[in-house]
Amino acid sequence: MIKQLWKCRRSLIVFALAFQLLENLLFTPAMSLLGRSLEGRAVVDSTDLLSFFLSPRGFLILFLGATISITIRMLEHAGLSALVLGALQGKAFRPLPAFRWLTAELPRLAAVAARVIGWTLVVITPFGVTAALVARPLLVKHDINFYLANRPPEFVTAGIVLAVAAAATLAVGIWLLVRWRLVVQACVFDRRNGRAAFREAAALSRGVRWRLAAWCLAVGIFLLVLMLAAAALEQFTVHLAMSVAGLGAVSMAVSFGVAVLLRTLIGAAVTSLGACGEAIVFTSFYRERRRALGGEPALPAIEEREAGAPLPAGARALVVTISAGLVIAAGVAVALAAQALRNERPITVTAHRGGHHQAPENTAASIREAISVGAQYAEIDVQLSKDGVLVVTHDSDFSRMGGVAKKVWDLTYAEIRAIPLGAKAAAEFRNEPAPTLDEVLAIAQNRIGLNIELKYYGDHQPRLAERVVEAVRVRGMTNQVVIQSLEYDPLLEVHRLEPEIPVGYLMSVNARHPERLKVDFLGAEFSRVNGAFVRAAHRRGQAVHVWTVDRPASMDRIIALGADVIITNDPGEALKRIREYEGLSRSERVLRRVHAWLTHD
Repeated sequence: MIKQLWKCRRSLIVFALAFQLLENLLFTPAMSLLGRSLEGRAVVDSTDLLSFFLSPRGFLILFLGATISITIRMLEHAGLSALVLGALQGKAFRPLPAFRWLTAELPRLAAVAARVIGWTLVVITPFGVTAALVARPLLVKHDINFYLANRPPEFVTAGIVLAVAAAATLAVGIWLLVRWRLVVQACVFDRRNGRAAFREAAALSRGVRWRLAAWCLAVGIFLLVLMLAAAALEQFTVHLAMSVAGLGAVSMAVSFGVAVLLRTLIGAAVTSLGACGEAIVFTSFYRERRRALGGEPALPAIEEREAGAPLPAGARALVVTISAGLVIAAGVAVALAAQALRNERPITVTAHRGGHHQAPENTAASIREAISVGAQYAEIDVQLSKDGVLVVTHDSDFSRMGGVAKKVWDLTYAEIRAIPLGAKAAAEFRNEPAPTLDEVLAIAQNRIGLNIELKYYGDHQPRLAERVVEAVRVRGMTNQVVIQSLEYDPLLEVHRLEPEIPVGYLMSVNARHPERLKVDFLGAEFSRVNGAFVRAAHRRGQAVHVWTVDRPASMDRIIALGADVIITNDPGEALKRIREYEGLSRSERVLRRVHAWLTHD
């Protein structure tokens, strides 16, 4: 069998590489266009994400997107499986005709993929219902941040219930995965449609499911090892290429391009190897089961080639196309590296919720602390009290900070002012209250900039954006603040009322298209920021604010990536790291930047 499979290695590799190229050039852009046409909005705000995806339009986006993704994977697996099955039966199929054969199989595989998504929804729905039933009474009682910080018994109990429900859901999912693991082979080789394909896959796995499960686990481990090995090899190639680079602009740019080329080759090779290995294992298993049940699998009608014959002209043209694409990618990388030599921006430090090492967060004392350590900006959160006062506070209630489980919008400011927030702070700050926005503006004026986050919880903040803009205007501080939010429409309102104030959209887990946002900066969680993200934002004229960056290594990474603002709970350390970076020579800074682009993109 090994000898037979070895003979078809070139066809497998060419098909896998061609499929990767087709996926990147056709499938991925098509899915993006589909999402944009169905979404109908510039952005789905994070707070509206669940309700959006539960709406007809949102559910359709989820269902179609998931179905297309699964169909793509099934098409790749079907094509490689056909080449493997042909080799096992002494036939040498040509890879490019295999693509033509797949076009005929597309409708049936898409129907199978849709059923997979349907069953997935059936399996996870009980868990979703359980999570909703468990979470709802907790969130009505306290803000989620209270539970995350204090972990009371009811929160732990809810966590255990959800863990049990998740384990049960996972067990059912694994059982169905093993039961139906051969559904692609049953569909394309046994010519089964829809439900019949799943019944046939279940019949093929009956009596050998533990062995099939072991193979599933082995393949999963194999793919994981491949991924880890590829990551290590990519890191090594980057270090090697950049270590031999000279400090001149040309040598650094060329080394950057070579490193990008090597990473691309490694990624393509590993992805292809993993897909081929998966097809070999499960097609061989399928053939064994089909023969054990009294029959030989039917080969698909794909054009053959003579064993040992050279690749046809079409396949050779494909290899040339892929090679040219890699060279072009390396050339683009060289251009990006050269651009990095010219475009260095100053990096600003923002104290997250004020400088609250000693003082409670979002208090007047925390703003003074941020000023004392030298932060250029302090980030604060603003909401409205029951009597319409702009209050600086983060959570929807005061459970976490003050032990009072009452919502901000249900309390007058006099009642809020009476709640001390410093129980966990230094002794001199124990009685610190939640300040008003005007109080914070007075402290910050001409001493530190403010990043004001408009905090929305439901519809309890009427005209919040308008009132914040007015408060800033009264103090004459429109040139000393920026305003950000998880909600997009209020940012448009701020821009309409006061174009001088920069506005930024906080990108959480929402469906988003940054290029369509009319904002001055993007706020993103640090682990999701890479060189491509920063470069794309800068090309659009948008600054990048990264939150919440507290580990020194993460600070170094974000600085090297060229972000504009670090939002951190440790502004003193961030300022120190920036001074160290700025103390490097220009060539050393660029070397760090291109290295960060390569090792984190």
